[in-house]
Amino acid sequence: MIHKLAEGPLTLTVASVEERQGKFGAQYLFAGEDGTEVYLSKQTAERQLERLKLTPEQAVGHTLHMEQVQKNGATYTNISKVGATGATAAKPATAAAMAPVPKISIEELGALYGQCVAQAFQTLGAACDEAGMMYDASVIQAAAATLFIKATR
Repeated sequence: MIHKLAEGPLTLTVASVEERQGKFGAQYLFAGEDGTEVYLSKQTAERQLERLKLTPEQAVGHTLHMEQVQKNGATYTNISKVGATGATAAKPATAAAMAPVPKISIEELGALYGQCVAQAFQTLGAACDEAGMMYDASVIQAAAATLFIKATR
């Protein structure tokens, strides 16, 4: 099954990486142990793997999380090692995980954001207090926004 990152993120344990020529130039075909396949442009894949200190050949056997993100009107592809320091332990993409999030009311969104703020304050604020680190409302707001974005995707 070919997975398109535009449809949602993907986590797969890489079984093979093959260079292919596609409509838009050189690409890598990443094949997962579960049979899932994803194509990435050669330039993007090499840049992201280099950041992870991997070559395409060395990616085999690693569990990688791949996703597209939007920033300043442009689309970027990110690859991270699952379980690596600083990387989120992402769950494998499933049909349910990729299903569109149902629309919810403004009141429900407000309640959800309030829960995110409370969770961010509870965890981040407590950790900063224990470490003797200073924090302000903008730090809590950024942490809450991160939780909110993840919860509403």
